[in-house]
Amino acid sequence: MKRRLSALAAAAGLLVAASVTPALAHHPEVTDEGGTSTSAYKYEGLETKLDRDWAVTASGTGKGKGSAPSTFAPCIDGMAADFFPCDGVDLLSHVSHNELGTIFVNDIWGWTDPSSKKDYALVGASNGTVFVNISDGKRPQVLGILPTASTVGGSSWRDIKVYEDHAYVVSEHTNHGVQVFDLTRLRDWDGTYTTYDVDARYTGHGSAHNININEDTGYLYSVGAGPFSSGGLPNTVTVDAPSSAAGEYAATGAAFGPPTTVGGLTGAFAVVNDGSAAPAEGCGPLVGFPAGAIAIADRGTCPFTQKVANAQAAGASAVVIANNSPASPITLGGSDASITIPSVMVSQADGFTIKAGLPATGGITANDPPAVCGTGLHMIDINEPKNPTYAGCFDGHGYIHDTQCIVYDGPDTDYTGREICFNSNATTSGPGGLHRVAIVDVTDKSNPISIAREGYSNDAYSHQGWLTPDRRFFLHGDELDEQRRGINTTTRVWDVSDLDNIEMIQAFENDTTSIDHNIYTQGRYAYASNYTSGLRVYDTRDLSTGGLSEVAFFDLYPENDNATFEGGTWSNYAYFGQKGLVAASSIDRGLFILQPKLSRQGN
Repeated sequence: MKRRLSALAAAAGLLVAASVTPALAHHPEVTDEGGTSTSAYKYEGLETKLDRDWAVTASGTGKGKGSAPSTFAPCIDGMAADFFPCDGVDLLSHVSHNELGTIFVNDIWGWTDPSSKKDYALVGASNGTVFVNISDGKRPQVLGILPTASTVGGSSWRDIKVYEDHAYVVSEHTNHGVQVFDLTRLRDWDGTYTTYDVDARYTGHGSAHNININEDTGYLYSVGAGPFSSGGLPNTVTVDAPSSAAGEYAATGAAFGPPTTVGGLTGAFAVVNDGSAAPAEGCGPLVGFPAGAIAIADRGTCPFTQKVANAQAAGASAVVIANNSPASPITLGGSDASITIPSVMVSQADGFTIKAGLPATGGITANDPPAVCGTGLHMIDINEPKNPTYAGCFDGHGYIHDTQCIVYDGPDTDYTGREICFNSNATTSGPGGLHRVAIVDVTDKSNPISIAREGYSNDAYSHQGWLTPDRRFFLHGDELDEQRRGINTTTRVWDVSDLDNIEMIQAFENDTTSIDHNIYTQGRYAYASNYTSGLRVYDTRDLSTGGLSEVAFFDLYPENDNATFEGGTWSNYAYFGQKGLVAASSIDRGLFILQPKLSRQGN
């Protein structure tokens, strides 16, 4: 059950909020328009609490080695700090956005220094990756930040993994690539908030939604990757003289239809007219459109695919969509195999300028050749940690949102010793999207082989999953099923003991209504970050018979359990040298260091 912000916190003026509406590059999960799509701004309405909006109680006092004030709050009678609902999980410490130097926190990973045995949380944020020493769990130390490699595009997404004492960082920022940072440099911290530089950077792709590293083989797998563009955005719209709009305008691309080419295409521009009250949106059949022209349509209320299909039916050679807000142009999402013309988006300001300069001719070109790999598994050899090199590609299933790749040591002896990736595969969140759990053999990077690909009921967006340590089961989350299907927070249990014949055996519904996000397993427990309902801990001992059961939780977002993206926990990391320590990232409140009171034998 949720409780509202305490009167004590409000009266004391502890709530410092900043309304955040990030400019997003938007992977296919959030780009579709229309009644069945997600918001154009996934985290619209998020209120970032820059400082603590809850009172540190007397139980939070004490001595420690760190420099930060103690924020320790044990879980007593179902509450921590008289603010956070909990069961069997203590709050060791909290690091606010102001202390992190952030306004939006996303992914999290960790590193244990093999020399000093110190534990570090690697906190993803919209502006970079923050390093926090949590060796004293009750008094963490913020060391500094590795700034983002790009500031254009999808600032909400960043993902971090570690290999051989090096952090690898991707982002949906355009042209970000993969940052490589030598974590041993943290040993020389001088006690001040430090801005670090990278040791290396891979630019075989630009943006990417996520990465996974198989530490046994030294291969990194980027997923949901976009091309690296020498022009900032991947395409350019050119308007010829003597138009008053003569010049070049940066443009995004589309997840459907053919891509633009370096050679490009040319023609006259023409604004669409569908005869409706909003004729320039092109949501209906076009009236009087000159065949062969490049269509210009305003972004609006109908799906991008609908606009482009209508323009194609009228004889357009391509479509330029003008954004309808000052935010950065986004990648056009959707899926429609019948579309055979390219489409792009320009900013709202550029759209105004181009339309004001009509009549005019011009063209659309790609700034660079097509990416060497699509949005599937982009494989990178990192055996020389500071020299990442392209290794291979698997794009046979389309967009992959997340993956876990291992040297297989599970019950299916047909694949023992093979390198296998377990993928959460979602082609789009719009109508016609395919949502699957897919398994691919990537042992031969030049010839990856699809093993299995299965759908499931109540699907909306196949998001992320993780294997149990015995490799018999795959715990899987769909990010949008709670919101679109009206079901409680759901984790699907897949029997993957036979890789050729995987089967979903349970859809575990918790008694919360929030959206599930990331889940990881350690020992017999699974740690799930479920946005507005917080960190949930599940027991996995009886998956073959009784299924999942919740044994503990800590709610990082007391306001509500809504199936929204308004706040709460993005992810967690439970693999530190200090057993029983879990770091959880909170989009709106920063970093939480938690300690579930579980059986150490099972952890």
